Amino acid sequence: MSTQQLATPPDTTITPTSDSLRAALERQAQAELALHARRRQVSKAFLAVQTGYCLYLMLKWIWQGHYIGGPIYAVLVWGLLMFLYYPVSLLWYPRQRAFEQACRAADAERMEAGKAFLASQALGPYRWVSRGGRMLGVFPESRALYLLAPEVGDRHLLMDAARVVKQVSVDEQATTSSTSKTTTKHGWRNIYGPSNSFIAVIGGGKSRSTTTTTHKTVRTFTLQVHLQCEGQAPFWVQLPFADDWQEARNWQLLIEQVAGLRA
Repeated sequence: MSTQQLATPPDTTITPTSDSLRAALERQAQAELALHARRRQVSKAFLAVQTGYCLYLMLKWIWQGHYIGGPIYAVLVWGLLMFLYYPVSLLWYPRQRAFEQACRAADAERMEAGKAFLASQALGPYRWVSRGGRMLGVFPESRALYLLAPEVGDRHLLMDAARVVKQVSVDEQATTSSTSKTTTKHGWRNIYGPSNSFIAVIGGGKSRSTTTTTHKTVRTFTLQVHLQCEGQAPFWVQLPFADDWQEARNWQLLIEQVAGLRA
């Protein structure tokens, strides 16, 4: 038996992605750079105008003799002008929209590339899920795991689950928001004339306020898979499942069974 026959096959097979996916990812990166450049340009211009105007006011008030109040009022005006920064953000909205469209196009292209790769593998039936710009596939019969994600350079990774998967968990995050509503009820009082005769009933007496606070908790779940391929540093892959705990849990159990982490 030769040495080549005795050699252990690699736990991970890496396949480069298609040209169409690389082009979509490049367009996404360019759109992101354009958005950051536009946001930085507008922010610098706004800050320059804001600071120049407040500096002018401060010097004017100091010239008029307001040596202490001038700088204080100038700082207050500077803070008030910050509220204008939110409408200014509309100036980079077209770049923001272009970036979001590029992200959606890249996600769609990534999904198509992943589906085509999975279908080309003669490893038996498979299941896949695409969440948060990441695509994960499982071949239960062949005990293989597939990954296409930014963490691996958006390349096709076909892995031996038993050798690569180290840990699988579902992380839960809870966000609580509170809304308060105050209801005020005014009492009534009688109005009497000079001769102590009853005239009318009007409001404006004692009032009673009731405050009702409503708490709403939103729970989100994220599937976390800890992987370590041969010759590479370990890394985590996270797939958000929003509030679908059951689906995240199903995928956790499936991956654990394929990797031999669960009997």
